[in-house]
Amino acid sequence: MPTRREILKQAGKTATVLTTTAPWWLVRRAHAARQAKLVVWNPAALAPQVDRIMQEQCYAYAKQAGIKESEIDYQIIGGPQLVPKLVAALEARNPPDITRLIGGYVQLYRAQGHLLEVTDLVNKMQKLQGGLFPVSMPSVMHQGKAYGVPQSISPWPLVTRLDLLEAAKVEPPKTWDEFVEVCKKLQKPPKLTGFGLCLGLQTDTDNNVMNMIWSYGGKLVEADNKTVALHSKGTIAAVQMIADMFNKHKIIPKGAIAWDNTGNNKAYQSRQVIFVLNPTSIYAHLADSDKELYKFTGLLPVPAGPAGAVEELSTAEWLLFKHNPYPEVAKGLAEYWMAPENLKVMIEEGDGRWGPPYKNMYDSQFWKRPVFEHWRVMLERGRQFPSPGTTNAASGEVLATFVIGRMMHRVLVESWNVEKAVVEAHQKVVEIYKRHQAG
Repeated sequence: MPTRREILKQAGKTATVLTTTAPWWLVRRAHAARQAKLVVWNPAALAPQVDRIMQEQCYAYAKQAGIKESEIDYQIIGGPQLVPKLVAALEARNPPDITRLIGGYVQLYRAQGHLLEVTDLVNKMQKLQGGLFPVSMPSVMHQGKAYGVPQSISPWPLVTRLDLLEAAKVEPPKTWDEFVEVCKKLQKPPKLTGFGLCLGLQTDTDNNVMNMIWSYGGKLVEADNKTVALHSKGTIAAVQMIADMFNKHKIIPKGAIAWDNTGNNKAYQSRQVIFVLNPTSIYAHLADSDKELYKFTGLLPVPAGPAGAVEELSTAEWLLFKHNPYPEVAKGLAEYWMAPENLKVMIEEGDGRWGPPYKNMYDSQFWKRPVFEHWRVMLERGRQFPSPGTTNAASGEVLATFVIGRMMHRVLVESWNVEKAVVEAHQKVVEIYKRHQAG
């Protein structure tokens, strides 16, 4: 496998591209002196080696495309800061040329008229490495056209301190009830707490809570993408279980109520919690920061509830904005990053920070490592946030406005009755879906 250094060494000699002919972003750049920079806002990967690789690849692409380094504005922005910064930039009609966000935001910003169409690039990607996983498509497609570029697919496993389980001779929990008992047995508060469940007003909270709602038989919306279904016995049971974990069993750190999307990562990486529901950013970060904990970390299936076991499955996409005098430059960067040769370096040298959206890239020996033994099962049974509905502008707004997280705050912070909080959240989701359907 070529290293990223070998790939970068080729910059200026050969273009690592999605087609066998000269790429259009080299052929069609008959500009006078550039009037604007290539502006990249790349959210921090929470794994420093991945941030380095992606930035190196950006500058390698720029060199091939004849773009001066002085014409590039490349920013690595903390995930919790990106969306507020982006909202302000869009209001000022001065967004970046390209950024990366999780599923839902493409459809939200497409509906607001901010995004470039990138159907031609997505069609090229479909012809490579066995094509794209179907689950990556609803986030980017609308009426047969693509408005985002699939970047990755990430199951959310139960990130686990296997060393602590092995020392106590405890098997990984198979159900949420078993999970509570394991946490109570192994935790040693306040230094070590069982479950690092994100509960701040952040997308991690909405994803973590929805994962538990599914396992109790609840859901956000029906498959028709119209009928909101949040208010149900399953949702109430899941929210009550989380409330009990927090208040009764005390297996969730009290500070989790104020965490951002990095809070659960930091709690695990600093050895303050035993379990976390999260993509593999935690595992990838440990490859550089704590090799001992990296060795003892497991990526296990999520425990089952009465409705079974299921993992959250999130996608990430490149978003290219219209307010850009040189859209072909940003489009070329997305193409370069998603070339399988480059993506393989980023993912594998980045210790599996994400899973690739290409089907055949999982044939690599990298994905046959023991730590990824459950990955394929999680890919196959995983669900996206609005499942059984599909990602659209309405579900994107639900996620972006933290409706589920606010529901949890009603219960955990304001001591609301669980069903009352669920009913309020249900009505908010109904309002959002009705507005988008009317539009």
